[in-house]
Amino acid sequence: MPGCQYCNPVCNVVRLMGIWSLSAFWSIWTILKLIVEWWKNKETFFVVKEHPKPDVLKGWKEGFAQLSEDIKLHYIEDGDKSKPLMLFVHGFPEFWYSWRFQLRHFREKYHVVAIDMRGYGESSKPTAVSNYDSALLAKDVKECIEALGYQKAIVVAHDWGAAIAWKLATDFPEVIDRLVILNVGHPKAFAECLRKMPSQLLKSWYMFMFQMPLLPEFRMRINDFSMLSEMLRSDYSGIKKKENFTDEDLEAWKYTFSQKGAFTGPINYYRHAMQHLPPTDSPVPMVKPKTLIIWGTADIALDKAMAGMSLQYCEMGQLRYVDGASHWVQQDEPEKVNEFIENFLMEN
Repeated sequence: MPGCQYCNPVCNVVRLMGIWSLSAFWSIWTILKLIVEWWKNKETFFVVKEHPKPDVLKGWKEGFAQLSEDIKLHYIEDGDKSKPLMLFVHGFPEFWYSWRFQLRHFREKYHVVAIDMRGYGESSKPTAVSNYDSALLAKDVKECIEALGYQKAIVVAHDWGAAIAWKLATDFPEVIDRLVILNVGHPKAFAECLRKMPSQLLKSWYMFMFQMPLLPEFRMRINDFSMLSEMLRSDYSGIKKKENFTDEDLEAWKYTFSQKGAFTGPINYYRHAMQHLPPTDSPVPMVKPKTLIIWGTADIALDKAMAGMSLQYCEMGQLRYVDGASHWVQQDEPEKVNEFIENFLMEN
């Protein structure tokens, strides 16, 4: 019954049992698939090639923001520092380069900065799962804005970056001028979809597999990072406009994620989050900054319903769909995404 002193502990135990049961199931399924893949590709299965830094990653102006708790965030910047800050926060499995189209487009009007989040790229990579609590990650973004010399920023975020931006908006609303969310629902909306929609539970299979030690990192690296190619370039889940993700772009991903420990931090985001889903009856602060949600409708990982559900948690929210765009919406349809952002920023 509501308010029962035993309800939350019991619910937590049941929830954790469910998570670990699903984790075990999807891990066994993944291992079976790996055995089949090994049988088909014995010669290349364990191969990880050398990936030198490609030219597309050279020539950008970079820096490091020193934060508290001995964390440093690597970033790329462009534009005039006297202009408003537009901060870009990437998702999984990405890094600052995911925002290349936006950095080039907005640099005339803004000081544009794209970060490597904690655990990614050239930023600090603490190994403990507890270091990837969303509260700490939101604090990273707040401190980064301050380290760059600003009191607030236009925050544009995708996937995991968007999940952290939602947290930033409730914990530190004062540092957000405008908020742009790309293809991730509000945490409460995601948790609700996960609990009530079997289709979303199925789409989230990899999140359960990611709870296991070592297996996810192994899966991401084998066969020369074939999983990256599958996620970003396949007809099923990848960027639809193939010209927007070239062979050299893929090399940029492989170079970045071939570095030591490059997958453990990113996967730890999932490990921590799945064990700390918000209770369905927990109160949620409203998102006060003016918010734009942009959603690619061909996202195979997150249900479209989540976008509309997220508006109920925004005091001033609006939603724009990009028809036919994949989960990687800002790379898939940069012109449309940039136009939506521009129009949003021009509103009073």
